[in-house]
Amino acid sequence: MRSPAYALHFAPDAVVEQTMPMPRTRSFRRLQWLALAASCGLSACSSSESSSSPSAANVVLEGEATAAQLTVFQNEQAREWAWAGGQFDTPHDNAQLDASPPLTFAWHADPADFAQGGAPGEIVMTHRLLYSTASNEHLLEVFTTLPEYTPDATHWRKLVDAREPISVSLTTGTFVGSDLPEDGGPFIGQALTFTIR
Repeated sequence: MRSPAYALHFAPDAVVEQTMPMPRTRSFRRLQWLALAASCGLSACSSSESSSSPSAANVVLEGEATAAQLTVFQNEQAREWAWAGGQFDTPHDNAQLDASPPLTFAWHADPADFAQGGAPGEIVMTHRLLYSTASNEHLLEVFTTLPEYTPDATHWRKLVDAREPISVSLTTGTFVGSDLPEDGGPFIGQALTFTIR
């Protein structure tokens, strides 16, 4: 895996946070989040808070991804680190896609350091795909443990019916059990644009 220092050589603005050692856990932050969740249960949260991230009901879960992982993923601030965030294998940027058959979107991401070191617990790499257009910033969202995604007929039709350039961004996070360690991300990877003709 490319180290943070290596990434800094090529993209200094993108990885400045990676030059400092990162704690392995977010226990204090999680306590803050749990306190917020509890307060929301006692009194209604503001509409701006509740609408900041789409609910799991609006996200396509693929592979072994769970709604609980998605909630944790959404409540962490993603950071720029392209190699850990992932790079698309298909399609290429500015691709012109045929409306039939549905395209398989494929990618790869470097594993977290602790994943290579044999950390205790179940290690799960998760990926978030967000499809958007100029008129719809949340056209389709997918959360998956797989390194590829082929839209089913319903979701492919949604992309086809957009009838304008579509951007898709890739963000990756690596869980240990149900926890998303600090150096597990999520990290922002590649974003590209394509059109369906």
